[in-house]
Amino acid sequence: MKHLPFSATPIHALPYYSDLLGVQLEVKRDDLFLKAGGGNKARMLQYILAEVSPQNCDVLVTAGGPCSNFNRACALMCAELGVQMHLVEYTDRVEEFDTSLNYYICKLSGIKATRCDKSDVPDVINSVLDCYQSKGKKVKFVYGGGKSLQGVYAYYDAVKELYEQGSSVEHVFVACGTGTTLAGICAGMQKYYPQAVVHAVSTARTWGIEKSVLDEDLSVLNQYLGSHYTYENLQFSEDYLCGGYGKYHAEIMGTIEECISHEGMLIDPTYSGKAFYGMKQILLSTDEYKGSHVLFWNTGGMFNLLSNKQ
Repeated sequence: MKHLPFSATPIHALPYYSDLLGVQLEVKRDDLFLKAGGGNKARMLQYILAEVSPQNCDVLVTAGGPCSNFNRACALMCAELGVQMHLVEYTDRVEEFDTSLNYYICKLSGIKATRCDKSDVPDVINSVLDCYQSKGKKVKFVYGGGKSLQGVYAYYDAVKELYEQGSSVEHVFVACGTGTTLAGICAGMQKYYPQAVVHAVSTARTWGIEKSVLDEDLSVLNQYLGSHYTYENLQFSEDYLCGGYGKYHAEIMGTIEECISHEGMLIDPTYSGKAFYGMKQILLSTDEYKGSHVLFWNTGGMFNLLSNKQ
């Protein structure tokens, strides 16, 4: 699949946590992805926007809340590509428009925006698209959060990148939000690390809600590849939701501070920090992982961390 050019993200050892948890722990640093402010959404957009240019697109329309990492990465990519971005924005907490650094960067990037209630998003998207098309503009709609074949494939391909870097992996831990990243990783691990287990720490949804979304994403990838990947390598945990998306407790913040102060690595309370905390609890709960090769996939979130500054 075609994508824009980008460099592989590094793999770093985490010696403090390797000693603490009794495993050989490494981290795949997608928080250091060198495009659009980093993170998993920036990686996805290299595939989603691979064929977007001012010649075939005047306006890119997407939707999301003010804390969205995808919105920030998309706004920066559109600015780089020379394409206007129009954001259909919504939130139940309007103060986030003032506190979110992701949203601040979106505004600095020159986006246009239409604000609405969450229940009205589909109708407002259609209205925005119709308005531009009636003016003769070339418009592309991108689903919020990067949910797409290209988004899933980006992380299928990312596992190939990991494999080519020579990393030995028996267990991989990753945050699961919308599920797009997780679907790609589960498929990629079956291809390149067939004996490995993928541990998803959910940051927003229970398994009952997430499963149908994951099944849909994997079905789209399987249809594209002509493959039959499943979730047989997946262990899904909803034990660290803390009440839902964007919610966290003092112990999670304590782990974030511990990680930053002992490893110099930023993780955030919305995604990567929740997943890192969950991984720590799971690895401490049993001896079955002792001595094993464990990889934490840092999907980013620095701007959400800084937005939570008290």
